[in-house]
Parts: sequence; structure tokens; C-alpha cells
Amino acid sequence: MKKFSVLTAALIFALYSCENEEISTVDPTIESSEETELIPEQGNASTQEELQVEEFEEIQSQFFEEVEGLNISEIESLNLEALDFQNATIISEDVSSSKGRYRHRPRITSLCLVKDADRCPSQDLQPTSNMWWPKNENDFYNPTTFFSSKKYSRLIFATFSNGTGLIRGVTSMNEGNCKVYVNVWLKDKQTYEEFTADGGVFKEEPGCASRATNPADLHYYEIDSKKSWVYSWGDDCIGKGCFGLEQRGENLRGQLGPNGAAFDSNIGENGFSDWGWITDRHTGERLWIMDFNFRLRCCPGYH
Repeated sequence: MKKFSVLTAALIFALYSCENEEISTVDPTIESSEETELIPEQGNASTQEELQVEEFEEIQSQFFEEVEGLNISEIESLNLEALDFQNATIISEDVSSSKGRYRHRPRITSLCLVKDADRCPSQDLQPTSNMWWPKNENDFYNPTTFFSSKKYSRLIFATFSNGTGLIRGVTSMNEGNCKVYVNVWLKDKQTYEEFTADGGVFKEEPGCASRATNPADLHYYEIDSKKSWVYSWGDDCIGKGCFGLEQRGENLRGQLGPNGAAFDSNIGENGFSDWGWITDRHTGERLWIMDFNFRLRCCPGYH
């Protein structure tokens, strides 16, 4: 109980600090490459930047703490790679050699706090949110289908130098007691030219930010169905337990960059949107659709 109280207090302080700090946005046009030595220079990092990294560590720590308490025996492979925020690397589970442990590991290229989208132009009918999980694809105005950030429910968004990305944390039903634990990995980052050359199509939503988007300014990611899962908990959940997640739309991908949140009034801000199928982890059956739509506030110094 003491451990939980300390963790909760630290998380409240971290979230308050993060909400009141000016955090730069990620520039998705900046490219990163694999490096032999992936531990970046930290000598010039300011106290403010170091504190921000600690805030993200607290959010992730709470996520791990809560996941351990869930009934996750049905999950075949947890795929919870450890993120080393201080050294800006991701450490894969298959690293066995202590010599050169951090060599040839993907480097964090952006580390961001997820900010709920205000659902423009339907903000009077839809709640501010970061995820939509409806019973059917036409359930647009039911507040229980929308999930958002709350005091103890936050999401982290990160990208890596090997063209992958991660959405991790907890999001909560706007009107109800359902919580969703999100561990979604993205793969195969593409430019607009690469995406369209493979037959990809930019998805223009009827949202304010989407209509203002230049598709060439975005990068495009696919949900990695082999590593991604969501776990829902609460009496109000449409489905309860652990589910898989796969990309929805034959020619669609997650869209990251300026106006990427799609349904938001903050024109020009960086964001992310994606469309997925929530699936049965054992049979692969597609059960429900879902969308991500959110803005990003990112720590500086990761490119």
C-alpha cells in the first residue's frame, strides 16, 4: 500500500508539471538513422528537459504496475520492451550480451505526451478524446464510445530510429468506468511518396485539422498486429479482457505530423490518427473497429 501511495503521489506531481510546462512539438520531417553507439550526448541537457524525461518514466512505471495486477494469463506474448528514457534507447528482450548492450539498438527520436483532440467540428456533440471504440461504425455521438486522458490515465507516444513507434499507457471512458491499457506498436515508417507508391491513400476525415492537412507533410505507420494489444477493464466496457489490434483499411496507415490529429481545432499542431480492428487474440476474428485521434506535446532533444 505504501508503494502504491508513493507512486500515485509521484504520478500526480509529474502530470501537473507536464501540463504546465512548455513542450516542443515533434517535427516528423527530420530523418534519423541507425548508429553504432546509440547513447546520445546528455551533457547539455537542461534540468527542465531531464525532469520531463522523469515524468514520462513515472507514467510508464504506473502502466507496468497496473498491468502486473491484471489477469493477463490469456496473453501469449506480452511484448513489453523496456524503454530507457535517460539513454534514449529501446532495449529488446532478446539482448543477452552484457558487452555492447546498448549498441545497435533503436534510438528514441521523439518522446511525446498524448493530448486529447477536441473533435472539431463536432465538439458540441462529441467529447474531447484520444480514442474511439464503438459497438458499430455509425455510433458517432455516444459519449461512452470515446476515451480520454484523466488524472490516472495517460498515454505516451514515441518514435524510434528504426522506423517503429509506440503508443503506451491507459485511457479512460468519458462517461463510464471502462479503462483500456494500450500497448500498440507501429512499424514501417514511410514518407508520403513511399506510401502512395505502394498504393497508400491519405485518409481525409471531416475534421477541422484533417481538412487543413498537407498529406506530403506526414509520415505513415502500420499497426504491428504481432506485438500490439489492448486490455479493457470495467463493467461498462464493450468487451472485457485482452484483445489484439490490427491495421484497418487496405490502403490506410497511421498518419503522423502537422494536423495529424484529424478531429481537432488546433490547426498546424502535430498529432496522430489511425484506424484499427480490435481482434480476438487467439482466433484473429475482427470484433470491433477503433480510431486513435490525438495531439502531441513532445520533449525536446530527441532528434
